[in-house]
Amino acid sequence: MDERVEWESALDALATGAALVDGDGTIRWVNRAGARLMRRSREELIGSVAPFRPENGAPQGTTASREAGERVCVWQAGTRAPRWLAYVRGADDRLGGEATLVSFRDVTEYQQQHRSAAALARTAASMASDSSLEAVLGAMAAEIQRTPGVAGTQIITFGPSGDRLQLMGSAGFEQVAPFFDLLMASRDRGADLITHRSMSERRQQVLPGRRAQMLADPAWEPLHAYVSQLDWEDFVGTPLLSRGKALGALNVYVATGYQATPALLDFITAMAEQAALAVDYATLIHQERVSARREERKRLARDLHDSVVQHVFSIGMQAKALGGIARRLDEPLAGRVEAVAREVTDLVDHVQRDLRGVVLALQPPVSAKLGLLPALNALAEAIERRYDVNVDLTVDALTEEDTGGADFSEDVYQIISEALHNAVKHAAPTVVHVDARLDRERRVMGIDVVDDGRGVPVNATAGGGYGLTSMRDRAGRWGGSVAVTTGEEGSGTRVRAELPFPYGRPEHRKEGMA
Repeated sequence: MDERVEWESALDALATGAALVDGDGTIRWVNRAGARLMRRSREELIGSVAPFRPENGAPQGTTASREAGERVCVWQAGTRAPRWLAYVRGADDRLGGEATLVSFRDVTEYQQQHRSAAALARTAASMASDSSLEAVLGAMAAEIQRTPGVAGTQIITFGPSGDRLQLMGSAGFEQVAPFFDLLMASRDRGADLITHRSMSERRQQVLPGRRAQMLADPAWEPLHAYVSQLDWEDFVGTPLLSRGKALGALNVYVATGYQATPALLDFITAMAEQAALAVDYATLIHQERVSARREERKRLARDLHDSVVQHVFSIGMQAKALGGIARRLDEPLAGRVEAVAREVTDLVDHVQRDLRGVVLALQPPVSAKLGLLPALNALAEAIERRYDVNVDLTVDALTEEDTGGADFSEDVYQIISEALHNAVKHAAPTVVHVDARLDRERRVMGIDVVDDGRGVPVNATAGGGYGLTSMRDRAGRWGGSVAVTTGEEGSGTRVRAELPFPYGRPEHRKEGMA
């Protein structure tokens, strides 16, 4: 056996890669382990340009460079995902004449772990800053998108107020704003939303070939142009979980040529946990602020009632006493004093009414104190007594899991209250039917208030009335709408409101459609 055959056999027996690199930088020979690491056959590699050059390397001194004297370079075989190779170049070796012997190993996982650890550290730093939740989640999305193999990233979650799902962070996409509307349009056409499935099932969803599936499905047509912005193939949806509740989802679009490896999935999961912590923290801060404002409103109401209202009441009593004195005086003084007393008494009455309204407005919402259904029952009974009209009430009970809190219930209550009062004031009905039902499949609270009266005047439904504006504002907070229809004289009026309610308990959602 000649000398060349001997050293080739010896190098082929190694578990690490070995290659002979000519002075012009091309590969003269590579062992079997090296060909496997570089994902090419020996025949393809011989004569190709070697990556083992300092100018081709990733930064030296990373966690991947575990051995003394090692450098790190990047190698890409065709359209496959690039690999990081740590290598050591020897001196000109007699075995190969003027060629240099290079030993190398695959350190891709080490490099990715280093990048992941750095990304997590930067994310933790951004969470500790005073930035808004949207800024923090945007920074997280950017960190994830910098990871090799990630073409694009989206973080979808509730804002701190918890009223609706929204796109709070995005990276990789040129267009951002239209995404959520296009997603909802696809959902309405029957598209299978993995984002919501991951939230519903509370586990990570990995879909190989998702891009091709979406582009072949007509239900996804609204999003075809959007998802075609990026060069990607696979999709990973990961829920943002906190205390057993899904707060949103992290969507990752895996670049063409890459796969959702265990290391990448672990990194995505870790970043989802960081995002969930950020959302949970922002929600707690928001709740504390809301609670503080509520307590301050209650204190102001109490102070107004105990101090200002009582002082105004005392002024009114003094004015009435002044009127009694005026009757014992001679003219013309008696007339002037009595006129002043009447003016002060009238002014006090107006101020007292205004103050009572302010105090009432500062109190907690009636639906929060009683619950939606008891509050509506009390409202219906009061209207029946005052206006001699029958109120037929059918209302689904709302839970916090359904709606996300008291604010939604209060807006439902106020819309129904305004519609009822408009009916009895303007239409003179004998019966008003109130029907408020949850459509969990569509995630909508539908409200119908229908009367048999003479019809609401045009100026009450034309859009300029304060009551209708208030109803529309309340519905608009949740992405909803209000419509009023009225027919000919005596044909009655219908108020129809739809309020999409936030994502709630997973068992209430139809899989893939929530």
